[in-house]
Amino acid sequence: MDTRLLSEVVRRVFSKPTTRRYPKERRIVPKDFRGRVSWNKDTCIFCMLCAVNCPTNAIRINREKKTWSIDIGKCIHCGRCHDVCPTKPKSVYNTDKFELSDYDKGGFKLEFKK
Repeated sequence: MDTRLLSEVVRRVFSKPTTRRYPKERRIVPKDFRGRVSWNKDTCIFCMLCAVNCPTNAIRINREKKTWSIDIGKCIHCGRCHDVCPTKPKSVYNTDKFELSDYDKGGFKLEFKK
């Protein structure tokens, strides 16, 4: 056996692992992380700019029923919806949630009512 290989094996056996022990050790997300999109019903004016500028058509707005919905399965977290929102504070924003798995497709569709 090569001595370099043996020394590498011994060094790795006694070193700290490079991976995290998920879910016990959670990852700390950076400040400007673009996670799951959410909506603030109090500031939304239903201008539809977020839905029009969404490249994947993940956002749906119904002005009559005052509903806002997003299909997380289609969302690519580009941040356009947040960038074009004219309200202060923004009605559409990215959260720090990145664990978006689900057993059912229906879990990806979020609907909010005003």
